[in-house]
Amino acid sequence: MKNCYYSFVLLFLLLIPSMGIAGTIKGKITDGKGTILSFATVYVQGTTIGTSAGSGGEYQLTLQPGTYRIICQFIGYKQSSFNVTITGNETVEHNFKLADQSLEMKEVVVRASDEDPAYPIIRNTIGRRKFHLKQVKSFQTSIYLKGAMRTRKVPTKVMGQKVDKNDLGVDSMGKGVVYLCEEFADYYAEEPNKERTVIHSVRESGNPNGVGFSEIPSVSTFYENNISLFENVNPRGFISPISDNAIFYYKYRLQGEFTEEGYTIYKIKVIPRRLYEPLFNGTIYIVKDDWAIHSIKMELTKTSNLAFMDTLRLEQVFLPLKKDNWVIKNQVMFVAVNIFGFDATGGFVTVYDKQKVNEPIPDTMFKNKVVSVYDHSANKKDTSLWSVTRPVPLEVDEVKDYKIKDSMRIVTESPKYKDSVRRKNNKLTFGDVVLSGMHYGAKGNKTFFNTNALLTMVNYNTVEGWNVAPKVTWLHRIDTGKFIRGAVAVRYGFNDQHLNAMGRIAYVQNNRQWVGRGWSTGIEGGKYILQYNAENPVLPLFNSISTLFWGENDLKLYERWSANAYYSKNFGNGLRWKVKLGYEQRLPMENTTKYTVLKDIDQHFTSNTPPNLLLVAPWEKNEAVLFNGTISYQPGYTYVQYPDYKMSKESDWPVFTLKYDKGIPNILNSKTDYDKWRFSIKDNVRLKLLGSISYNVALGGFLNSKYVSFPDLMHLYGNRGIGFASPYLSSFQFAQYYVFDNTEKLYGEVHVEYYMRGLLTNKIPLLRQARWYFLLGNNSFYANANKYYAEAFIGIDNLGYKKARFLRVDFVQSWDSYRGTNSGIRFGINIIGAKISLGDPNEEW
Repeated sequence: MKNCYYSFVLLFLLLIPSMGIAGTIKGKITDGKGTILSFATVYVQGTTIGTSAGSGGEYQLTLQPGTYRIICQFIGYKQSSFNVTITGNETVEHNFKLADQSLEMKEVVVRASDEDPAYPIIRNTIGRRKFHLKQVKSFQTSIYLKGAMRTRKVPTKVMGQKVDKNDLGVDSMGKGVVYLCEEFADYYAEEPNKERTVIHSVRESGNPNGVGFSEIPSVSTFYENNISLFENVNPRGFISPISDNAIFYYKYRLQGEFTEEGYTIYKIKVIPRRLYEPLFNGTIYIVKDDWAIHSIKMELTKTSNLAFMDTLRLEQVFLPLKKDNWVIKNQVMFVAVNIFGFDATGGFVTVYDKQKVNEPIPDTMFKNKVVSVYDHSANKKDTSLWSVTRPVPLEVDEVKDYKIKDSMRIVTESPKYKDSVRRKNNKLTFGDVVLSGMHYGAKGNKTFFNTNALLTMVNYNTVEGWNVAPKVTWLHRIDTGKFIRGAVAVRYGFNDQHLNAMGRIAYVQNNRQWVGRGWSTGIEGGKYILQYNAENPVLPLFNSISTLFWGENDLKLYERWSANAYYSKNFGNGLRWKVKLGYEQRLPMENTTKYTVLKDIDQHFTSNTPPNLLLVAPWEKNEAVLFNGTISYQPGYTYVQYPDYKMSKESDWPVFTLKYDKGIPNILNSKTDYDKWRFSIKDNVRLKLLGSISYNVALGGFLNSKYVSFPDLMHLYGNRGIGFASPYLSSFQFAQYYVFDNTEKLYGEVHVEYYMRGLLTNKIPLLRQARWYFLLGNNSFYANANKYYAEAFIGIDNLGYKKARFLRVDFVQSWDSYRGTNSGIRFGINIIGAKISLGDPNEEW
């Protein structure tokens, strides 16, 4: 046994030298005129082992001892090769100079009615599209990614806020690297829909804890009919030039053919038939007989319905792994963005190596719904590792960026610098006081205070007259993931002379190892003024305007003493719940003023007690003990396991929510006695080229309604605001306030919106240049034959100028059981894909 041990040690020692021996081949790649060929492919003949040049044309390739034939290729140029023998740790320098690809065109007799010779080639390729798509049952590859974003111009101010070039790490001209990241990973995929990325090392410039991309930019396979790049780039996706119906969307032109390693390759120009369709423009190279993609060079611009970006360019190079099986070798993505004065470009080069197709992958690779996992030390590797292992050399400005930002980090992480930033952020501006509210961070950056803005602090209504309602919120960090949140609200009405105040305090504990998982508990109490509908459908600012200038008072208020306690928990896997128990004393209020700014206007003031509600519920001073429980679940969660924590990814499943409210009688003089429930399903379904459908469907009712007070009714979320939309998938744009509220045993509510995302507008002249998007939908409610409401709407989104496209306009037509019909216009805001209506509910107080 002892002899075996010594033999093993001797064998290991003998293997060490050979394990550490590897030579490096490096050089520069240019064309015949000396022009740099960025991101050219360099690989070992007969294998998929290789690398990509950087944007400066420099490459490096590490190989074990042996004799190799090294090939360099670049789309549109003739291959170049040389033989090399690696014997040890030597470095071999070889510069490639590629000549333009000489193309042959066979002589054919072409009549005026004949189509271009490219069409039969494309038809053959389309015919084998499914074969190439389905032939890959499983795929494994090693990946290296380098991504860099650079600015060409930086504005001096954005929305009135000064832009500090030093903070961005750019020079005085606004040029420089603003983001730089490198990653090494392994990728595994298997049908049906199983994926996992294992990230072994990652480095972000200036951020030692940076995690880069949890999922390396995936291979955009043109064998799919519809190609999704990024959701915000175009949610409809883009039509592949070899999709089943591609010939209806593209024109093709054969530019010639050439022979490469025994394969005949066709070069075909791809031209969109119409502008402002989701179509590519560029060149595709097709392998004869295999009818497979050899390489691709495609571009998207604004005329391709590209959103947010100005240009997106995609290049791919494939290599033959075995007969009739071509695999991705390199993918380069170039983006250009010009928004709010920032002019930036980005390049993301991905090198694939050691590809395996249809080889077994252990089932354990896809366990626990983890789609991406980092090695525990992935972002803690020594920087010297990157100098040895990176296959794509750094550019001069990238080397400089690493050095500068590492130095900057030492400064920015110092307590002195953090305190100077805190003091700078604490300085008040006119915009803070009037529009956004005041913010203050205490020394140590553990405690923060915020107030509401003057614009929302002072209001006018017919119950209180002029009123002032300052609110202060604060947050104190105890430890990582643990903090205390508090709030105090004071309100005084100058006409009714009521002074009210409420306070709230909560403890929050988030799981350090699982982002999104945690719990919180809190209490609140005091006396305050509230709307009957807890969703606060009437914005006080808009009500002030309509009351003072139009004589219309939509805001209906009551006074309430309350004491509540709650507990909520989020499991981080799509399941969350909350329970709340409290005591309330409700006090009716009446109008105290009819003052308006314009004395001669026709006043339409109504009672603060809506007469419609008196028909369905009593309204008097009353006590109530209340219980509320809410549980929601969204199946289909997947996860990313970062080095130090876990985080969930958005699911494509709907969100299911169940709410239950109970009025408990005979405790603390409580008269309230009811059981109310509501079940809803909410989702957004992407239909690719056809756009998307969003819906929110709900059923609810009262199991028991022995004593239901005004605040406890089923309230319809109406909107009679001054032209601005309330939340699109939970409200009714023209429903009257407090008209359809009820205590029915069963009611139904449906909100559905079909967002075409250019499906029709890209075919209408002028509209397609404007990049306006049509949408239509319906909001419906039914309780009984005497209480129903429905509205249909058609709208245009993405209105604006250049990059400032945030306006949405809807025409709404309604029908109901009281007023017959109504119609009008509603305006909303859409900021980078996140729809925000000006009628979003405020916090309860």
